[in-house]
Amino acid sequence: MAWIFVGGSQRSGTSIMQQLLCQSPLANSYVYEASYLRMQLTVYRDARNSFNGNMSSYFGDEAGLRNFSSLVVRAFLEHSKAHLGGHDHLILKEPHLTQFWPELYELVPESVFLLMVRDPRDVIASMVAVGEKQKQAGQRYLFTQRDIPALCEHMISFYAPVLNIEDSGFRDRLAIVLYENLVQQPRQALKEISGFTGIDFESIDETAIPDTGAVRTDWIQQSALYSPWATEVSGQKLSDSRVGNYRTILTPSEIAQVEEICEPFFEWFRYDRCAA
Repeated sequence: MAWIFVGGSQRSGTSIMQQLLCQSPLANSYVYEASYLRMQLTVYRDARNSFNGNMSSYFGDEAGLRNFSSLVVRAFLEHSKAHLGGHDHLILKEPHLTQFWPELYELVPESVFLLMVRDPRDVIASMVAVGEKQKQAGQRYLFTQRDIPALCEHMISFYAPVLNIEDSGFRDRLAIVLYENLVQQPRQALKEISGFTGIDFESIDETAIPDTGAVRTDWIQQSALYSPWATEVSGQKLSDSRVGNYRTILTPSEIAQVEEICEPFFEWFRYDRCAA
């Protein structure tokens, strides 16, 4: 049994990854974002960071706080597993939860972490496209400003806490999945993480590998608040048509800004620059 967490920036493909994994008979069905778990981890982080205040009155020492918090988080995971059908593997995701993976690993070190990575230019372009639809709907959000530096910093903020963890144990529990590989060769991508996740796509019949057809987006499309997050390919067969889409959305100067601000990201994950 494994607790599997899918993370990464908004617009990096976390929903696609989760939904493909959740089609396995060994896993729970697709479930919406695990915001409640992030709230639990926020409480733990805040309490740990202010422990020298009045926290010692309740927990004695930081180990006591950590042990108690681990019990709380594990209770939620066990509840979620039972509530979602009691399958072997529980697969959860929320982009903002990624920022709390250091705390999650601290409390539940046997967790498995799948980090989605996508060309920063396509991520920023997708944020801009969402922002344009949000403006048309009268919504206010970071994306509506088309502030490229701010969007770049926003994207990086999802990865910095994870990439700054030096614990070798965490590194052993972390796998990086490129969005481009996933949408271009989904079956191969899933097979490559079979042993890592414990969902053994290698040994089952090819026809039993999760379908690469329509990705579920009904909850987005039926919501006035979330409908701007859908694209023209939402709910359609999985494809690579969005790879390199930044060329149709961002201006050359905006592309140059992304490449400059996100330079370390390009280096880490070997994305080519100056391809506009």
